[in-house]
Amino acid sequence: MNSGTLIVGAIILALCILPFVLMIRSRKKKEKQLLLSLTGVANNQNFKISLHELFVEFAIGLDEEANQLFFFRKTTENETAQHINLAEVKSCKVINTDHSISNNDENNKTIDKLELQFSFLDKKNPDELLVFYNSDENTQLSGEIITIEKWAKILNDRLKLQQKK
Repeated sequence: MNSGTLIVGAIILALCILPFVLMIRSRKKKEKQLLLSLTGVANNQNFKISLHELFVEFAIGLDEEANQLFFFRKTTENETAQHINLAEVKSCKVINTDHSISNNDENNKTIDKLELQFSFLDKKNPDELLVFYNSDENTQLSGEIITIEKWAKILNDRLKLQQKK
């Protein structure tokens, strides 16, 4: 091969790889900003995040020592920060809002919303919802189901231990 073919091949290869590199860098930057926002909310209330998970539009974190949950969500329209004292929580469950679409003898379910619902020991406090996915804001799911179920299990295990005390 001559050097001209090698140079053209290298340029084409670089142009094919560049979008993926830029996409990964952009995602890492967004995740870093979400984590900074989540830890900022916790630090403002003198708590420290010891367990967390980052996603495309949200971050969830737990101060395991103080039993405090923090949630930060950033969409194109708004930012939401939520703080829940787990000592005041009675139960936590996943709310999956969906609808069916009929198509030639087949029924397909489409998820509209995925939320974690917290019910409090004090009945005067209204239930609180953490929105993990909303079809009005996102075009498709990308692991939110696994993440919400994982966090529901983590939190319910903590609540069971708390209720035994």
